[in-house]
Amino acid sequence: MFLEKQLDWSPNTVVDWKNFMRDVCIEDLIVNSEPIGGPGTIVEIDESKFGKRNNHGRLLTGQWVFGMFETGTNKAVMVVVPDRTTATLFPIIQQYILPGTTIHSDEWASYAIQQHTTYVHHTVNHSQNFVDPHTGVHTQGIESSWGSVKKRLRKGQITNPDHLETHLIESCWRRRNKEIILNNIVKSIRNAYPVV
Repeated sequence: MFLEKQLDWSPNTVVDWKNFMRDVCIEDLIVNSEPIGGPGTIVEIDESKFGKRNNHGRLLTGQWVFGMFETGTNKAVMVVVPDRTTATLFPIIQQYILPGTTIHSDEWASYAIQQHTTYVHHTVNHSQNFVDPHTGVHTQGIESSWGSVKKRLRKGQITNPDHLETHLIESCWRRRNKEIILNNIVKSIRNAYPVV
């Protein structure tokens, strides 16, 4: 690993340092959290299962994650959920997505957003098209984001399901701050630990 070699740190020190930095990211997102979307804004929503695969590529065990990504920005929210029911997902949508937002999703029945007039909801049927040929609706942004988040978790060899949520929050922080990540992490550290 880079930190071990360049700074001559022990593996335990590297893990402690990464956990510290992750805590800083979490604190920053909590302090600066605000709902995503709003009138004239599109938010793509989707769920994905994070976990281990067998040698045939099928997931054996894992946790469901519900994601919401604002198009045209780097704002994202990812939440570990116990299931994909309407009773679980819709309160999360209401908590994190502003009224008046246009929501794009696949046709998963649990979204049931059509019943609520606070959102404009468009769907794409993935069994037929990835982009609806008539409306242009798609969820390609969130689909590609799942791939990059899972790749990052595999690269970091994150296997403990108890740590998934903190790594998802770190991914949201990195996405939101990717343009000037070093300046923003220093600013986040300064805000979390002000010098008196």
